[in-house]
Amino acid sequence: MEHTRRRILIGLLLLLALLVGADFFVEHHASFWIEGTPGFASWFGLSSAAAAVAVAWGWGKLMRRPGERADD
Repeated sequence: MEHTRRRILIGLLLLLALLVGADFFVEHHASFWIEGTPGFASWFGLSSAAAAVAVAWGWGKLMRRPGERADD
């Protein structure tokens, strides 16, 4: 099972590298200067997802009732 996960992770990282590399050859028509940077969609998507996870984790901590457990 661990071998399969490693292969999937390596494949996804290679795909990400390929897409970021291909981004250098695409002409961007950005509304703002930051949108025209190579790899913008990659790092913006990753940071947005990380922020959403952090907000959800904090919200879950804030809204949890005292004594409540997740495995009940």
